[in-house]
Amino acid sequence: MFLFCGCQKDKVVNERLIAMLKSLRLFAMIIGLIFAMQISCVAAKSNDGHLFPVKRGNIAGFIDITGDVIIPLQFAEVGEFSEGLAAAQDVESGKWGYIDRTGTFIISPQFRTAGFFSEGLAGVRMEDSDGWYINRSGELIIPGYGGSIVQNGMAPVKKQGKTIFTDKKGKELFEVSGDAWPVSGGLIAFMKNGRMGFVDRQGIVIIQPIYHCDVNWRDQQFEERITPVSKLMPNGKDKFGFIDISGKTVVDFQYDWAEQFFDGLAMVVKDGKYGYINTAGEVVIPLEFDGAEHFSEGLAAVEVNGRWGFMDTSGKVVIDPQYLPRIWGSPMIFCEGLAAVRTETGTGFINKSGEMVVPTVYSSAEDFAYGLARVGSLSNPDYVNKRGEVIWSKNNITSKNE
Repeated sequence: MFLFCGCQKDKVVNERLIAMLKSLRLFAMIIGLIFAMQISCVAAKSNDGHLFPVKRGNIAGFIDITGDVIIPLQFAEVGEFSEGLAAAQDVESGKWGYIDRTGTFIISPQFRTAGFFSEGLAGVRMEDSDGWYINRSGELIIPGYGGSIVQNGMAPVKKQGKTIFTDKKGKELFEVSGDAWPVSGGLIAFMKNGRMGFVDRQGIVIIQPIYHCDVNWRDQQFEERITPVSKLMPNGKDKFGFIDISGKTVVDFQYDWAEQFFDGLAMVVKDGKYGYINTAGEVVIPLEFDGAEHFSEGLAAVEVNGRWGFMDTSGKVVIDPQYLPRIWGSPMIFCEGLAAVRTETGTGFINKSGEMVVPTVYSSAEDFAYGLARVGSLSNPDYVNKRGEVIWSKNNITSKNE
């Protein structure tokens, strides 16, 4: 998932990030929707009975991939299903609880906010108390929920400026200063005095906190056993390099920006030009593009003279640069074989041959997930399938099974 660490950037970053930061209100709305979906193109799954949240007017429910209404529109808001339950906001009380796939409240509406279930626990907040982790019966298990989910049997708890990691019963395992989050390679990133370091799963410091936390996709750090980090150089400027899980520098600190590895390649920026390196730090696609995104499904979007196209991992451009940047600045990537692109007429989707399969008539579009894509209004979208058919429209008076 695409995330900022929340620290102050004091370096020049690419134009896409600057544009996003200049539109904070829109950016926050987009990121909120992405968090709500909890779906990553990197880990795309088959549909397997997935239900899609929909809203018409002030009431919300769920449809299946064909557009059939499975859970009637009867809630104020709903979240995505996770581990068989979905957060739902009661219309009358305004409180959140959890429903099953029949639309029945399994955990009664009683919370001010309600998060996703992960490994049997979900984070909630009460009206008059701090956050808690609850179990599937709605019992309060661990106090101190701070917005993160349970991973690898550990629950991060926020307390007095520290992050305490507990087991799923609330037994404290270790603590670190400031914010902290699990990453790959058996490590946990943490912040101390505005700098990022890494501990192991026993809380032992493996990499000292000397790096800035200006990274995207931070939960995927070390997924390829190395990760980009930035630090202040003697000339007073921040530069990006790559370190391994022992903290050893494996790619010198020379870049103005760097991304995580995807499909074995990482996007890097120097002097305003974009290219890609491999895990050995070798430049395999020259830094000659005006903009670039990370690879997904074997292709990456690149910018030439203000227009975007796609190239493969050999550096060959396979879809000519002809598209405008996506209007809200999110990565232009392939998900489930299709990529959202924008022209003067709007946003639609192309396949890997560059054929337009969903017409560019929408004001905005999210990437495909579980066979459908949200299009149109970001706060109350329609859904289209991979044939470009609108299977749910918020403007229809009735839909199938209503």
